[in-house]
Amino acid sequence: MIEFNHKKILVLGLKKSGKAAIRLLKTLNVEIFVSDKNIHPNQEEDIFKETIFIPYEKVIDYLHELDIIVKSPGIPYDIEILRKAKNKKIQVISEIELAYHFIDKTKVIVGITGTNGKTTTTALITQILKDSNIDAVSVGNYGYSLSDAVVDQIPCDVYVVELSSFQLLDIIYFRPHIGILLNISEAHLDYHHTFDHYVNAKTNLLKQMNHDCYLIFNRDDKLVRKKSKKVKCSKYSFSLTDTRVDTYIENDRIKYNGQSIIKKDDIKILGEHNLYNVLAAITAGKVFYIENQFIENTLKNFESLPHRIQFVKKVNGVSYYNDSKSTNVKSTICALNAFHEEVVLILGGSDRKQDFTDVLKHQNIKTIITYGETKERILSRCIALNNTCFVCQDLQEAVKLTQKIKKQDDIVLFSPASASWDQFKDYEDRGNHFIDYVINIENNV
Repeated sequence: MIEFNHKKILVLGLKKSGKAAIRLLKTLNVEIFVSDKNIHPNQEEDIFKETIFIPYEKVIDYLHELDIIVKSPGIPYDIEILRKAKNKKIQVISEIELAYHFIDKTKVIVGITGTNGKTTTTALITQILKDSNIDAVSVGNYGYSLSDAVVDQIPCDVYVVELSSFQLLDIIYFRPHIGILLNISEAHLDYHHTFDHYVNAKTNLLKQMNHDCYLIFNRDDKLVRKKSKKVKCSKYSFSLTDTRVDTYIENDRIKYNGQSIIKKDDIKILGEHNLYNVLAAITAGKVFYIENQFIENTLKNFESLPHRIQFVKKVNGVSYYNDSKSTNVKSTICALNAFHEEVVLILGGSDRKQDFTDVLKHQNIKTIITYGETKERILSRCIALNNTCFVCQDLQEAVKLTQKIKKQDDIVLFSPASASWDQFKDYEDRGNHFIDYVINIENNV
């Protein structure tokens, strides 16, 4: 384990996870340095009191003084500062790794990762545990920062931790008691550069798991299945098509080891992709020995989280769905699969150089409306594929256009398959703007 006492520690990146790391470090006997490329901390602000600010452009000059760097997830892993730090044998860790060293050892850790479905699965498992009188809290990439939960001593028996590839990249000793691997597909290549690097980051979740741990994995995902073989622990698998696994679907019922848990049609959240999240959550519930009736009750009442195929409003016969969380092609395809009808798809955003062909060929698409940095590339592919495509400058214009081209009972799905940073702060900000544009659409057309 990492020794922190009497160390000189730099927190690099001062947003949510960085501030949480500072809070935790302040409870230790350490010297805290802080730096950020875009944020100059106000030393009058409580969180930055008793810290030493280093201008970002000067960090390299201070490396000789440092023992550990706590890196915020969004900072690229291959910048010069971090390359030189590692050459000097300075440990670079994530806020998750920092917090792990100070978690009460009586707590159970459920760690969840995957390209898609992490947040829904995290929220669903947390709710199943709560509904069966097990104190649980969602932390990590969803809910509290893990460091905040540790500092605030949030009362719980179980931490349900959502983990992104960015967070997992910089873990060393972090080990979940229960690890859940949902799926792995191409994403975040603007950050990771290669698919192999992304896969290695994701599967860092597994590297410390041993015979005392439990792994829950998606048997339908070939890459997940391959990576899970190497882990020496108790394993549980789930599948939509294979009934030889632990949790599966048979005759429109979800079953666990032959026991019926719930009718598929009784689940509120839409989409085949959410069935995978449900199967993973049920399996986790059974690892905790939760009775079927509690799991069934939770599933019957659990609704989609904001920005995930979220029904917004019906306006002049047109139904609007907000799926702003879909920031990659596979996630948007999952959203399209959730509908039996053709949809008007609003697509676009920050350009991660993804290939949109599989989305544009989807049988459920009636019309494409595109905007943002990706609009010209999407238009070009639409022309090649003979898709109907309208180009707009921004999301508000795209929403207005839906009312001008509408037909009765149209479905408009905002599932951009792109990051939000060209025009919005994050996917939540983008989704909230979409909701606002829809709610006020009659005033703005």
